[in-house]
Amino acid sequence: MPSAHDFFILGDHDAGRHLVASALQAQGFTVTATPTGGLLAKRGSAASTFWLGAFAGKNFQVSFLVDFMVDTEGRLVARLNRNMASGALKGGAIGAAKTDTAFQETANAIAATLHPAGVLAGSVPQN
Repeated sequence: MPSAHDFFILGDHDAGRHLVASALQAQGFTVTATPTGGLLAKRGSAASTFWLGAFAGKNFQVSFLVDFMVDTEGRLVARLNRNMASGALKGGAIGAAKTDTAFQETANAIAATLHPAGVLAGSVPQN
């Protein structure tokens, strides 16, 4: 289970950031900027997750960070990150599985947004 996923984006960097943010919002995340220029994506309810853990259902809270950098070829790299321990802390083994599923779905949604736009040069899961 990867802890991060890198997306190599061609073209305008601001447009690439916007596409990534749009993909996250389409998955139901509230997206805010981080102080370092990345994105914080959150969905679900902290209160429901605290009280019900993995049994919070669709209200199970997950959050991911997206960091942006530029590679040696000048491409924008969007790195989708997750905290490996947070799902287990929130809901044990079931919470960890829910977080893993949400991470995979989110990575797939980002790729599904970037590819048809013609800007996805490649993607690589990171351990």
